[in-house]
Amino acid sequence: MLRIRALCARILTQFGRDRRTLALLFVAPVLVLWLLTVILNGTAASVHVATVDLPEALQTQLSKTDTHIERADASQAKDLIDADDVAAVLSMDDDTLRVELEGTDTGKSQQVMAAVNEAMAALRKEHQSEVEAAQREAEAAMQRKAEQLQSIMANPQPKTQQRMASAVDELMQAADPEMEALAVTGVDTVYLHGGEDWKIFDFYGPVFIGIFLFVFTFITSGMSLVTERTGGTMTRFLTTPISGAQILSGYTAAFGVLSFVQSFIILGISIRFIGFPCVGNMWFLVLTCMLLAMTSVSLGLLVSALARTPFQVVQMMLLFVVPQILLCGLFDLSGAPMWLQAIGKCCPVTYGVEVLRDVMLRGQGWEAIWIDLLALFGFLAVFFVLGALGFRKKCARVRR
Repeated sequence: MLRIRALCARILTQFGRDRRTLALLFVAPVLVLWLLTVILNGTAASVHVATVDLPEALQTQLSKTDTHIERADASQAKDLIDADDVAAVLSMDDDTLRVELEGTDTGKSQQVMAAVNEAMAALRKEHQSEVEAAQREAEAAMQRKAEQLQSIMANPQPKTQQRMASAVDELMQAADPEMEALAVTGVDTVYLHGGEDWKIFDFYGPVFIGIFLFVFTFITSGMSLVTERTGGTMTRFLTTPISGAQILSGYTAAFGVLSFVQSFIILGISIRFIGFPCVGNMWFLVLTCMLLAMTSVSLGLLVSALARTPFQVVQMMLLFVVPQILLCGLFDLSGAPMWLQAIGKCCPVTYGVEVLRDVMLRGQGWEAIWIDLLALFGFLAVFFVLGALGFRKKCARVRR
């Protein structure tokens, strides 16, 4: 028992002297939990829909549903749905409502169709109420005209026949009142991307591909460098003429080759065997996965320069990787605070996931993805430079 107590005291003393580990143990989990709370407790964003020349009655009913309605002309509506700024465009084709769904996010498509069905049901109910009111008014008018006809027949006077004929005509008109036709008689649904057979997981497939690539590459690269440092290999490296930038370049190049093979394997299995949809160019996907993996390598090498042990690399995932997982597109942030959306734009995984979705789900080409790829390359360059500066300082200390 005494030995166990002594060993326990030794371990606690070691942790007490390592302030970095203590901070990662207690501060990082609280930070991640708070971030998750902000995301999940944010105001739920209503689905965004564009309408083109809808009947006013239908427009009014749609505005009563849980949707954000934006009036637009045909050209503006096309630009909005092509840019994925709206989930659907509603327009009229004669007396049929045309619902053009963006289609990649099955959840939003279901919300749109639920809102359309709710509005149509309310429109039919309102029309039925108008029909019933008109029928009641017609029955009352018929009753009055019938009583008037009976009075004429009971008290014959000159021109009684002419008056009776006029009363009969009025009675027939009251029996058949003119009714305004229903504004919309049917709904026609079309998909810009995807279709009815797409599942919710198809929309999140590119997200998981990007996350798994980034996370596993980050752990592998960070662990390998820390392991070499704790084993003394890195110290021997730093006593040679090799520079920190050259060490990082070698690691990044090696992991770049591995990520090329890894991208082919993951994408091939995901598309061919798991069944993720892919309507775009496969080479764009490989390029994106390679850039994302190499960005993860440079971040992992940067973090490994801060960590002293492999255990700290795993802990630092809570600060450097987990927030990116939460903010990259796994959750809809359109209803979250603006500052949280801005942080999401500062995460490299966000841009990688956006490119994967654009290519796999929307079939977009170079003109739509080059900005996101440039952002990924920018993250790669920044992490590489910071990591090289960190190694330069370590190299200077060793050579003294």
